[in-house]
Amino acid sequence: MAYANSNALPRAEISQAVFEAQSNSAALPFIGLSAYPILNVAARSGEYLKIDVGNGEVFNSDGLKTEAGSNRARVTRRFTSDTYACSSFELEELLPDETAMDLGRYFDVEVASANFLNTQLLIGHEQRVADVVFGTGFSAISATAAYTAGATGNIDLAFDVDAAQVELAKKNVQADTVIMSLQVFNRVRRSTKLLTNIFGLVKADVRPATAQEVAEALGVSQILIGRAAKNGAKKGQTYSGSFIWNNSKIAVAKLGAGEFNSGGVGRTLLWSEDSPTAVVAETYRDEARRSNVIRCRHNTSEKTIDASCLVQFDTSYA
Repeated sequence: MAYANSNALPRAEISQAVFEAQSNSAALPFIGLSAYPILNVAARSGEYLKIDVGNGEVFNSDGLKTEAGSNRARVTRRFTSDTYACSSFELEELLPDETAMDLGRYFDVEVASANFLNTQLLIGHEQRVADVVFGTGFSAISATAAYTAGATGNIDLAFDVDAAQVELAKKNVQADTVIMSLQVFNRVRRSTKLLTNIFGLVKADVRPATAQEVAEALGVSQILIGRAAKNGAKKGQTYSGSFIWNNSKIAVAKLGAGEFNSGGVGRTLLWSEDSPTAVVAETYRDEARRSNVIRCRHNTSEKTIDASCLVQFDTSYA
């Protein structure tokens, strides 16, 4: 049964305004929902079947030459299972009547509040996806050279991505995306070997490569650049920005969308019974404080469904 609270009023018009702002704003720096797209699930937690390329004998060469009347080669497919559990992430903001009336002369206070809350929820989601993608549980290779400031002539991103593609190809996977932090991207887009791959013999005044040019040089559809930042300071202290995606790794991956059997490395599972949209906006009254409360929430699990679709390599960034 869907969540219901007689004191909390779902505000579809605010949710829609937040969604439109999120969809139309090119300035939003988040890549978490691109790396692990939303998949609606009907239950908060559950179990699903999966097949591993090893135990499942998916790519075994088991077909044999068969004589008439002889036994035929057979395979016994082995399925395994995995589980997921969605968690609710919520954030509220108190809007005193005096503040709402005063600021309401200039903008829609409730929509503005919901947009701020949504951004904060997305920062949390971005961090969870970054922790998964750059975390453990994936195959890893070694880079040819450290991605250090003084070694831009030695960095060979194309060679390293090719090496990752070879590892993926051993599992019949073709990557379509390379994921890296903003600072790593800014370094590799100026690296001599990559610029030579793109522009030919590099001159001293050659410009840095764009993300699309880098993607084309690497033979992938896109480069996802982790630009999102968060406040690293404690509450009440001066803002101190820090990036969510760290500089230690680059991931080469095949992404996917839709049902699990569509493939790809992972999904953001959204419990649709509780969160029918990517962000749910609600309001309720706190009369003791003469205030309305805006609440934004979603119920998700950032789940890797096929670890064979991603290979990492360390950058030794410094």
